Amino acid sequence: MRLAKAILKAKRVYLIGNGGSAANASHFANDLVACGVKAHALTDVATLTATYNDYSYGAAFSVQVKVFAEPGDLLIAMSGSGMSPNIVSALATAKELGVASWAILGDYQENEAEKIADNVTKFGRDMQEAEEKQIYLSHKVSRWLKDGKDS
Repeated sequence: MRLAKAILKAKRVYLIGNGGSAANASHFANDLVACGVKAHALTDVATLTATYNDYSYGAAFSVQVKVFAEPGDLLIAMSGSGMSPNIVSALATAKELGVASWAILGDYQENEAEKIADNVTKFGRDMQEAEEKQIYLSHKVSRWLKDGKDS
């Protein structure tokens, strides 16, 4: 399981997403922490809205990535569309900083995120299915990390 192995190699894991994908990112971060992984979702509402206000919507995650992430860390971006400016900007910032990235995206359109991320997993014919598959994958990874096998 490539994603689980990338998580194990990382010093810290940061997760991002919007809407349902933000909820999935938070859920995945909590599951990773339960597996002993230093993981944190950058989806806190107060931080995001302050960043929107002080910078821009597009900078909401990239500002946090600049502050927290460093080489050896992993940024996981969860997005149905892969087109949101804040997701694309955060992935670009990770690349600039030498931070590994993985995008978990819907597979129903071409998008910018997959052009930037180091690794991409795509599935789902629409937003709802993409978000369902995100949580399915996060549970599969967490189970693999807990059990030490691909279940």
